[in-house]
Amino acid sequence: MFKIRYKSHHDVGNIISKFTQNLKASKNDFLDLLNTENKNKQLGIYFHTPYCDKICSFCNMNRKQLDNDLEEYTEYLCEEIKKYGAYEFCKTSEIDVVFFGGGTPTIFKKEQLERILKTLNENFKFSKDYEMTFETTLHNLGFEKLKVMEENGVNRISVGIQTFSNRGRKLLNRTYDKDYVVESLKEIKKRFSGLVCIDIIYNYANQTDEEVLQDADLLAEVEADSVSFYSLMIHDGSDISKEREKDKSVYIYSLERDEELHNLFYNRCIEKGYKLLELTKLTNGKDKYKYIRNNNTLKNLLPIGVGAGGHIQDIGAYNMNQQMSFYSKTSEINYNLSMISGLMQFDKFDLNEIKKYCSEESYKIFYEKLKEFEKEGYIKIEDNFAFYELKGIFWGNSLVANIIEEIGRYLWKH
Repeated sequence: MFKIRYKSHHDVGNIISKFTQNLKASKNDFLDLLNTENKNKQLGIYFHTPYCDKICSFCNMNRKQLDNDLEEYTEYLCEEIKKYGAYEFCKTSEIDVVFFGGGTPTIFKKEQLERILKTLNENFKFSKDYEMTFETTLHNLGFEKLKVMEENGVNRISVGIQTFSNRGRKLLNRTYDKDYVVESLKEIKKRFSGLVCIDIIYNYANQTDEEVLQDADLLAEVEADSVSFYSLMIHDGSDISKEREKDKSVYIYSLERDEELHNLFYNRCIEKGYKLLELTKLTNGKDKYKYIRNNNTLKNLLPIGVGAGGHIQDIGAYNMNQQMSFYSKTSEINYNLSMISGLMQFDKFDLNEIKKYCSEESYKIFYEKLKEFEKEGYIKIEDNFAFYELKGIFWGNSLVANIIEEIGRYLWKH
């Protein structure tokens, strides 16, 4: 049914941008909002650290290899925290999510992490059930750092494992072998009281059934609280992409094999007691991943750091560097399509919720497409909820993109 398999929600965002255009906004528009009271109190913060000390072969993210001790960047983040914490909007907010992404945010020294986190706690109030996540690699996460992080409010870490296979780890330029990784994760689970989540990449070059099943078995053995699982995406600018330009046989993509490996991994994780949280994430029930739930439903997210993006109400902000940021105002059409797309990322979605972001005609288009997908075995509809079947999970982002494109075409014409 689908010509292309979209592998992430970012691909759906590109579809939305085809049919919508955000409006111009200025720094003053953004600051005017920050000078007002936050009446619903909700606020999240995204911190970006655009540095790594080792570049993964598949990565083209906003990062560069570390060439200094990050003291200047540490001071910059602390000053940004103090600056934003003084605004009325932030003073009247309760932080429900904080996400330190990158790059590798645990690349900071222990003392630098402590300064950043203490500054954050001194300048913002947190809700009782907040979630604070750090992305990390194993080789950047010493136990002293982990202790400092937990003492200063970090209650969730996301470890970029990618695969336990020694062959796969070499291909993806990961540090350490399988046995070290397994033992390290077990030790982290003993020492850290928060959630320990991991990332897995499947369908790297010549991956075997045994390798993908081993990944599922070992993530269960180390008792990972959740796993994000993605088919290998080869981005322009990554090392693998450059290798392919020289030799096209480096990685030959097979859609059929992609689905086989996806289903093997997914089914084994289900056997091990995990359940679907969203299209590319499984959980043992403990991890709720509030950060992505907030993002998918367009809740307030304050961006701090070079390369950080977010929005306060309908004003988006993206920090190009320490001196320059871009601002935009979200149009009503963009907001509605983004909400539909975001709600459809979860394991099930409420049709009554979707209806809030549709006109009568666009909901008719939406529902007719859903019934078509139900007939094809991608979803099932029960009690005004849609649930993804196994085939629908694999094709989920293509399914969402197809619906968004149909609605977008209608809105474009009318």
